[in-house]
Amino acid sequence: MSLALPFTIVGSATLASRVTGFVRDVMIAAALGTGPVADIYVAAFLIPNLIRKMVSEGAFNASLVPRLARLEREGGKQAMQGFFDDLFSILLVATILLVLLAELFMPQMMTLLAHGFAADPGKLDNAVLFGRIAFPFVGFVILGAAIAALLNALDRFALAALVPLALNLMMICVLAVILAGATAGPRESGLVLVSTVLAAGLVQLVMLWMAARRLGLVLSPRPWDALAGRIDPGAWSLLLRMLPAMVVAGSGHVHMVMASQTASLEPRFLSMLYFADRLFQLPLGFVASAIGVVLLPHVSRGFQQGDGGAMAQAQTESIIFASLLIFPATIGLWILAEPIVSILFQHGAFLAEDARHTARILKVLVLALPAFVLIKVVLPSFLAREEMGRPILAALLALGVNGGVAWYIRGVDAVLAAPGGVVAGVWANTLLLVALARGRMLFQPRAFWRVAATLFGALVMGWCIDALLQAAAPVLAPGRGFGLRVAVLTGLCLAGIVIFAGLTRLLGVYSLAALRRPVAPR
Repeated sequence: MSLALPFTIVGSATLASRVTGFVRDVMIAAALGTGPVADIYVAAFLIPNLIRKMVSEGAFNASLVPRLARLEREGGKQAMQGFFDDLFSILLVATILLVLLAELFMPQMMTLLAHGFAADPGKLDNAVLFGRIAFPFVGFVILGAAIAALLNALDRFALAALVPLALNLMMICVLAVILAGATAGPRESGLVLVSTVLAAGLVQLVMLWMAARRLGLVLSPRPWDALAGRIDPGAWSLLLRMLPAMVVAGSGHVHMVMASQTASLEPRFLSMLYFADRLFQLPLGFVASAIGVVLLPHVSRGFQQGDGGAMAQAQTESIIFASLLIFPATIGLWILAEPIVSILFQHGAFLAEDARHTARILKVLVLALPAFVLIKVVLPSFLAREEMGRPILAALLALGVNGGVAWYIRGVDAVLAAPGGVVAGVWANTLLLVALARGRMLFQPRAFWRVAATLFGALVMGWCIDALLQAAAPVLAPGRGFGLRVAVLTGLCLAGIVIFAGLTRLLGVYSLAALRRPVAPR
């Protein structure tokens, strides 16, 4: 059995979502720039985006997939669906209550999340309004993530991974209308965008529901039974364990929320951090989502069956797959940060100074890419055993490192304080997890040699790209034509891909045949 194919399927679907999401964010930059409305828009989605990332990149899989896989093996689809209906009923009630509480206490939430806004009452009031419109999206995300985990437990990875495309395509269409001058100003544009996200969340939930139905899983939630306590006690206990699992699986994204708090202390920094993070998330989404979704079910089954060989194969393929994407992405983004940000974002309301600071933030953020992905590789060794205590401790200590480093850097360079804290915190989390995972991680022979060869290939690629960039610098200057600059930047990226792919293939890091081998049916 090879995991290369499901990794590629989920990663490609996620990459398609990230690419369209990136097009969406380029259009948002042109429409809102980095002004007050852009800061407010970003703040409104801090919690919704945090929850979306936590539940869509492994948190629900961390808790649900091992249990659902065991139920299917012991009692078939009927037993699995019966348990899921009970769980979904509780989630439905819980999300409704969560949304109602958030709507009531939104002023306090916004003051806590973006405390820099408190100095401007008008900005804070608008942030509260945007937040109240945006927050119901959380309910759609949580319920949709639960259904996606059900599909993933049946190895239907692509269906769930493709659904986020709906939000991006809807946003792109609305942004095209906004950029054509259909709204009266930035504030009205922001309100239209927030409302579109809310509508897209409902569309995504309906799509997932229908996907489950096509597989013969007719969901039957019973919220009144949940309120009356007529629900499988196992569903309640699983949800209680899911909360720490969400903290563990989403700990990396909590670092970005902390960074947003730091950035909110200065005007425009929050939106600059957001746009840098969008570029940062492009490679991270491909790899982290694929590993978080695909690896855990296979590690869980190997652990339950006592099959150390299966666990070693899954973890080996994961770390090699991750290194093949993340090493070149980290080095490439670091070298090309300035031309990428300038070419893609510096339009309309997004000014040259915004591009310069955003590129600086990006160059720091990308240093955290390997750490973010390594966390995704290490965590399943804990989650498959339902061990949450040590990963939670590591996450909490790392958040302290984030805050301390950000506070120190802010006195030296306020622009880099937020991303610097993220890098320090995520690497602290990674190193602690690796130390705690000794004896739990299993790898096949020569796995680390292949990772080292991948790093070597990425470094050679980076040296070549840097040399080519120096030669192409006059053509990439902001005053040159947009089409020419895009073509040259694309050429640099393609040259890097060819150099890296060829060198790592010669070193025997990967095999093209592995991508064509399907996962063995269960």
